[in-house]
Amino acid sequence: MTAADRLAPLLVVVAAIVAGVHAIDASPIGVFYDDAHYVILGRALATGEGYRYLNVPGAPAATHFPPGYPALLALLWRVAPVFPENIALFKMTNALLLGAVGLGVYWMARRLLELAPVAASLTALASTIAIPALLLSSSVMSEVLFLALLLPLLVVAEDACDRTDARRAALLGLSVGLLCLIRSHAFVLIPAIAIGFVLHRRFREAAVAATLAVLVVSPWLLWVRHHDPFVPSPLRGQYGSYGAWLAEGLRTNGAGLLLASLRDNLVTTYAIVARSFSLARHPALDAMAVLSVLALCGAGAMALASRARVTLLFALFYLAIVLVWPFSPLRFIWGIWPIIVLLMVGGAVHAWRFRGSPRGMRSMRTAGAVACAIAGAGALNFNVRGYANSWWATVSRSFAPRIQPQLVWVTEKTRHSDVIVTDDEGAVYLYTGRRAVPPNTFTAEQHLRARSPADNARWMAAIVRAFSPDYVVAWARPTLDAAALLAAERPPPPLLVQVDTIPTGRVYRPAAAARPARP
Repeated sequence: MTAADRLAPLLVVVAAIVAGVHAIDASPIGVFYDDAHYVILGRALATGEGYRYLNVPGAPAATHFPPGYPALLALLWRVAPVFPENIALFKMTNALLLGAVGLGVYWMARRLLELAPVAASLTALASTIAIPALLLSSSVMSEVLFLALLLPLLVVAEDACDRTDARRAALLGLSVGLLCLIRSHAFVLIPAIAIGFVLHRRFREAAVAATLAVLVVSPWLLWVRHHDPFVPSPLRGQYGSYGAWLAEGLRTNGAGLLLASLRDNLVTTYAIVARSFSLARHPALDAMAVLSVLALCGAGAMALASRARVTLLFALFYLAIVLVWPFSPLRFIWGIWPIIVLLMVGGAVHAWRFRGSPRGMRSMRTAGAVACAIAGAGALNFNVRGYANSWWATVSRSFAPRIQPQLVWVTEKTRHSDVIVTDDEGAVYLYTGRRAVPPNTFTAEQHLRARSPADNARWMAAIVRAFSPDYVVAWARPTLDAAALLAAERPPPPLLVQVDTIPTGRVYRPAAAARPARP
């Protein structure tokens, strides 16, 4: 091993951690919504209260997120049990995990793309100190842990499919099953690895790996099947299982839901790629950037088809689900950003190493160079501007001002036993100790068409009747409109009565006649 082989990965890890630490800010938990739910579940596990949503009256069992990342937060909570002081530890852990992601990308670039240490280091840095990675690492969410474990597992899987025995296949299957307990999307790795074994005519190993992966995930699936029916009906969208949520959307809208989601998500994905790789927001430059990225990813797919089939299959299966899933693909695409970068770099390498006629080689290298120049210049522009404006904090800058007034009002004006309806129920529970629920439910068809104020009012009415809250704190426009409708109901009495205001928001209390006594 040369000095470069020893030093390069260390520098990558240090640079990724430094970038991750630099992106840490003082934004409260709850700006991403899911981050508050992860922390609530981590707290529940750490304090011995089970895998439950402590913010919801009755503390129903959690069936939405698999328990892997909350389990990590629970361990950290035991080390630093005082909230919100322990937020710094949560975010610092993600910064350290970003270093592990950088090492994983470096290892993949060296083993799967056969890059030199310098090229592999640049690939790893492009994956980990970029805005998408920093936005996710600076939040308390599961993507960085998932990537830190996924990338080395892919390298091991590529080696295992080529030369392994049933024992190593079993260990691989166990590892994949554990990864599925961190992010549900990891389940596409099960067929990817099984097909990888089959392509090498290792049918027994394929069966062993797939079977053990499913067995590891089975307890979680049984937990979901048993407890999901007990999640309160109005909260199923945010708190119930993904499968039941999608099944309800398909039952209501038919298979057209997936086709409509595909159409919408393709447009959104185009915009994501254009924003990340275009030199300027102009239709022609956007098109050039997207075509360049697609060309590089296509060439990269051809390169990986012979040397990294599991990785390629995982990426294809993952993106296929993301594109038909009735939800914005942004977080999911950025969640595998290192693999997309590896595909692009693999495409550039494939074009450079292409063998054929002299004319064909020149054409391939020229096309690859042009695509690399366009995408590279656009990515550099995007990230330079992103660092200058701290774009990883865009979400927190947008939502922290909405959360803070709610926390102040709830802390000062309510009792500890009160139940609050609010858009930021997770943050309200964590920072004030009051139980809290959302003002409406989330359905699959919302991705395709916005709800009317009347629809939101019906859902809010169902939640008010189901939980008998003490207050409804309205800030977001849909919540304000729905609450205003319920407060203006005719004939009287209305369901809600306004009792106070907060900056750019209003506070309501259920009318006594519409509020059953809480036992």
